Amino acid sequence: MDNREKMLDEFFRKNDPATKKKQEKEEQNKKINDYFETVSVKQAPKKKSFIDKLIDFFRISSFKKNFDENKVAINAKQREVEGKNSITKFFQRIRFFFINKFSFEEGVDILDETQVLYRRNLVIRNITWVTNIVFILFTLIGSGGVNQSINLIVTACFAVTAWLVSHTIRKIIREKPTTLQKQQMGEYVSGGYILLMAIAVYLKLKFSLVSTSDSDLFSITQAGYALIYFALVVIALYQDSKMLSFIFKVSIVAMTVIHLVVLYPLYQYATNFIILWGYIKGPILTDIFLRTLILAVFMIALYSNAKISEDMNNKRKEELIKRRAMEKDFKSVVSDVFDVIGVYKERGDEVVEKNQENSSRRVAEMAAKLGNFLGYSSKLCQELFDFSTIHIDKKDLLTLEDYDDKEQLDEKDFSRIREKTIIGSVIIKRLQLEKKGEDIVRAHFEKTVTKDFIKEMNSIQNNRESQVILLCELYEILRQPRNYKRELKHQRAIDLIQLELYPYFDPQIVDRFIKYSDDFEAIYYRLI
Repeated sequence: MDNREKMLDEFFRKNDPATKKKQEKEEQNKKINDYFETVSVKQAPKKKSFIDKLIDFFRISSFKKNFDENKVAINAKQREVEGKNSITKFFQRIRFFFINKFSFEEGVDILDETQVLYRRNLVIRNITWVTNIVFILFTLIGSGGVNQSINLIVTACFAVTAWLVSHTIRKIIREKPTTLQKQQMGEYVSGGYILLMAIAVYLKLKFSLVSTSDSDLFSITQAGYALIYFALVVIALYQDSKMLSFIFKVSIVAMTVIHLVVLYPLYQYATNFIILWGYIKGPILTDIFLRTLILAVFMIALYSNAKISEDMNNKRKEELIKRRAMEKDFKSVVSDVFDVIGVYKERGDEVVEKNQENSSRRVAEMAAKLGNFLGYSSKLCQELFDFSTIHIDKKDLLTLEDYDDKEQLDEKDFSRIREKTIIGSVIIKRLQLEKKGEDIVRAHFEKTVTKDFIKEMNSIQNNRESQVILLCELYEILRQPRNYKRELKHQRAIDLIQLELYPYFDPQIVDRFIKYSDDFEAIYYRLI
């Protein structure tokens, strides 16, 4: 073979204008980079500071951690495939149990305030149920010695009160209909109960252990004192700034009374100011001040945390409202687009529609064949075939009837609609290519072709793959009758493509089509 002859792929690669421009641009960029390499001043590498080294250390540690997490995830998936032993299943059941009992937003619509508050009331009630056990255990600590019977009676009263309040809260929040007012009532009853119960447990420990040693008195009563802070943390889980503000005011008053009456009985020294001041000055005044200050700072921290969480939830609600509104608009727009595509694809009776379908099949066969002659891969040829028939094969997918009755779309619905939308956009591209072919042929037969018209047509889907399909589309249109022309013979269609319609295509594509025109004629007659 003559060395001057070129392989088909090499010929098209060398003569592809886009490839030439890309190669020229790469060469130009390389020359620019080489020039700056010669004129730039070599700078010494910057010495890393201690902070830079520390950041690098944490970056490497983070990478290793993520790498280990990926390995753990792979191992977890492997265990799912291989199966789990009984111990793993047992702990997994325990984990799911706690998630179901103590998770706030598991399957909850955050836009429904009643549903959200109902779920929080259920979770707080579960926490309160566990807390009641702790309260009763604390009250049993002082049930010994001379006053054992009295302490047991007090403990029994605590247990009965806890059961009654828990039953009342359950009845309030679960009573049908579950209105927002009932849930708010259950919220305030739960918050007030757990705070008052913590204070009552502390007072019981304080009075029942007054005769014990100082070390025991300090350790046990201080643990009871900490229960009050625990109660405030549980109340803060509601993330309701209004309720927290009310509870904190009550807490300040109640704890001040406890500090001034129970912890340090100032009323015993209130006969005159001098005796009272002599009692409270020094460590007692400092202790009362520090306790009140710590309580106030703790309340501010809880309030700030709850307020931030509340504001973030409000922002989430606003974003979700906007998203759902956008989803409705999106569904409406997509439905309208599908309707327009359906109207555009209406061809009349079944015979006309069947002929149009057969015509698209012939275009697909010829496009795949032409792609093969151009040296395209089998995968790309198959894509040409699929794109040529997508408006026929996928037409039944362009409907949203299954989602008309749904007010809210979940992630799966949104994903399916998105897939339908992608298919719809591809079909629009295919119909645009079909219309482009009709406009070109009609303009040439009606002698209305201008330079602006050719420029406009070349701006629509002018990549090589689209040109392959368009050329086959033009051949099909030329062979079929239209209201502005009669059907043409094969050779006449080839002559028009070679003499008049060539400005819309890459020369290599037209050359391959003309050279193997007999094959395309055979495909046409085989599928006619």
